[in-house]
Amino acid sequence: MLIRPIAKRNGITVTIIAALLIFSSIISLLTTSADTGNYLYFPLAAGALIIGICLLIVGIVKINDLYYRFSLTKEGIHYFTSRGGFTILWEDIQRIDIPKINEGLELKELPYIGIRLKHREHLINSASLPTLSHMLLEQRALIMLTAPNSPLYGNADNMLYPDVKVTHNYRGLQAMFINRMQYLHNTLGYDIYFPNDDLDRAPTEFVQLLREFKTDCSRSL
Repeated sequence: MLIRPIAKRNGITVTIIAALLIFSSIISLLTTSADTGNYLYFPLAAGALIIGICLLIVGIVKINDLYYRFSLTKEGIHYFTSRGGFTILWEDIQRIDIPKINEGLELKELPYIGIRLKHREHLINSASLPTLSHMLLEQRALIMLTAPNSPLYGNADNMLYPDVKVTHNYRGLQAMFINRMQYLHNTLGYDIYFPNDDLDRAPTEFVQLLREFKTDCSRSL
């Protein structure tokens, strides 16, 4: 089963809106430049043009992104990015859910799907180094959510956490990534996180889909 991210679908819509905004802004700028009585509208039209260009860039990036983000098979979850991908085996998964943090007296859901692993080696070994680098950068925001006032966040670029004790034989980016996984495992309860923009449906429905796939595939083995 292939999963097309919802962000991909929004790319065409954003691009069309951006094109209309740019076109209308240019017309407005030409009109205001010819008629000095409308000079007050010039800053508004210029601002709309800048916004339109920014939206156009976002739309083009979304359109050019990978068509599919996930492939669900009997083996496991295959995740794809523009830098490469990795595989999470069903047998390595312990829990799938939406991570939450305490906000006052309430629990707040984060815009991610979290997966808690029993074993991390297959994921690490199946991921290319560019993929690990992409994931490290993408998940930096999670550290800020776990401890916004922590000095660790200011040190997030090197991903070295003195309070994390991990026994492994990995080096370089692989070591950084497994240390990050352990840190997030200790703070949020999950090892790997997928943003909601990567999904094709509501987070709760996607969690249920993954759970059903895991159950069905485990029974067939």
